[in-house]
Amino acid sequence: MGLFKNIFPSSIGLQTYLLILTFTLSGARERKVIINCQRDDITCHANLMKSTMNFSVSPCDNFFEYACGNHRNLEPNRYSVSDNLFASNFALDEITKDLVERMDLAESLNVSRELRLAQRFYNACLEADLHHFPASDPNYLRIIRSIGGFPAVDGAAWNASNFSWVNMSAYLSLYGARGLFVEAPVNGIKPYLEPDNLGFDFFVQLDNVKKHFSRAHKVNKERMRGYLRSFNLKEDKIAEVIDGVFLFWHEALVASEITNNSASGNFDLDNYYKIAWKTEEGNPWATSYNFSELDKVCARHPEAVANYLAMRLLYTFDAKLKDITYQRDYCASRIRTTMPDLFTKLYYAEHLPDEKGLQVSEVFLNIFKSQKKFVEKVEWLDSDTRQKLLEEKNHAQFNFHQKNDTSLDDRLNQEILRLEVVDDDYPRTNINWQRLKIEIGRMSEFSYINSQEQPYGLMVSHSGDTRNATLYLFPLALHPPVYLNPWARSLKFGTFGFWLGALLTQSVFIRSWGAKLDPLYKERSECQVDQYHNKNLRTKDLRHLRLFINNGGLRLAFQAHHSYREQLLQDQDPGQNITSPDEMPGLDLSPDQLFFLGYTQMFCISKKKEAKYWALDALSNNEDFHKAFNCPVGSGMRPTAKTCGLW
Repeated sequence: MGLFKNIFPSSIGLQTYLLILTFTLSGARERKVIINCQRDDITCHANLMKSTMNFSVSPCDNFFEYACGNHRNLEPNRYSVSDNLFASNFALDEITKDLVERMDLAESLNVSRELRLAQRFYNACLEADLHHFPASDPNYLRIIRSIGGFPAVDGAAWNASNFSWVNMSAYLSLYGARGLFVEAPVNGIKPYLEPDNLGFDFFVQLDNVKKHFSRAHKVNKERMRGYLRSFNLKEDKIAEVIDGVFLFWHEALVASEITNNSASGNFDLDNYYKIAWKTEEGNPWATSYNFSELDKVCARHPEAVANYLAMRLLYTFDAKLKDITYQRDYCASRIRTTMPDLFTKLYYAEHLPDEKGLQVSEVFLNIFKSQKKFVEKVEWLDSDTRQKLLEEKNHAQFNFHQKNDTSLDDRLNQEILRLEVVDDDYPRTNINWQRLKIEIGRMSEFSYINSQEQPYGLMVSHSGDTRNATLYLFPLALHPPVYLNPWARSLKFGTFGFWLGALLTQSVFIRSWGAKLDPLYKERSECQVDQYHNKNLRTKDLRHLRLFINNGGLRLAFQAHHSYREQLLQDQDPGQNITSPDEMPGLDLSPDQLFFLGYTQMFCISKKKEAKYWALDALSNNEDFHKAFNCPVGSGMRPTAKTCGLW
């Protein structure tokens, strides 16, 4: 599945069934409203979409504001300080709370042993005190002292002469924590090492590490203060420790600048591999980075480095709850991501009947049918690549339920069953899981475990050639606003169809890269630079790639939507009205307009402005969108008659 990696930014959020929206009525103060929709209540879901929109804005002026204008006050993440989770995970967490009690379902699927383990893990999590993270818990302190120590806590008992920042970073990796290295797997061999970002909730940079008023300084200071207060340290001692860490960070960042502008050298990383990967041999291609300058900084600030690494371990185990009321949500998410295969099996058995699979495959097959016309129109494809891509649509397979070969999943389940759950001690259970997770992830057959706890969205499995590709759907792809069974067909093509189209477009783009595409890519990139110059958005090649893939995916999905609608019109009986399945109650929008609304509302919840521009770029460079909303040249969504793109 390497070719079809997730191309979407992790911050792009998805609506949930429990959606909190903010309204202002007749000048009254704002109040929060919860819309709770049942899966088959199409009117409720139409009202949910409608409530997200801002009808005071013309769709041709700013379609993102039109589609998402009343969404901005939604709290995108209920229990985490991070913006990296898809909000649709919340819907899956709600379902997980029910599934964890379904022993009858587990017995019918022969996974009752796995569910009992999940129940014990879940209950241990629920009974723990996670809102005010117990950083001083003896379980955590015992680990810290065994791998390098915590001078802020241990004082004179800590011996700097025995400390090694390389060794402590290696030990941290055994618990899923990141020290001063970040591991990048390379073709199944021991990982390639690079310096990790510095900080906790907000990474520090040279321009903000010393500015006390910067967000990076404030957020990181507060995080460290919370951990250190747990050990009942005096405030002046806490301030001294935090200042020491910030000073280390600053010098480390300066050292990285020196390294980047000087000749590289050798640095012995063998100890890291001996500890982290239990091997006497290092990786001959361990890194292209010279850690010698960082080593000098660490030698000047051993206490600060040890304190920082100790708190990195605490940060890994910290649930980071904003409020105790969200602990149940967190615990549900914890078991869902710990045992994804188990809850995927339970989910499919309980929530996804076969007839839904037929409707999903309907979109999938029409996307593949339209790929032929799509590929034929791409002007820069060479004949050999074009022919190979045209052959793919005849060989692609669709697997709605689980993979046919479940041997690897069964092996993974057997490994997870080794988890030791301590019913009255969640910290120990959490530590046991982190150790086991890393151990499993470093087995060659499970090398994907540490890179992602659960597959998000659509996954494609293939054997090096997409003519043998098989698409498998995971639960996240089957929730609003990506998919809902009763939705209008056009809406499903604009959401679920776009995701499929973007995956296929990525395949075309990557497999076609060459001498002919390169200059065209640069030319079209410059066109987008001109567009984004007016939006004050910095552009990079990776962002251009995402923009081009989004543009292509949207065009392919729209083409499939139209082809399918035309086929329905040809096949309908005299007097039959096919427009009703392409309508949403209360939304006075045509099928084409619903298609583009669905696409855009997938981007609503993201806090990052790049997500907004990813959505808007694909629309402002799409003639079908201009036609659907009758946008004139000179409007916000169609500033000029010229469009940018590769397709």
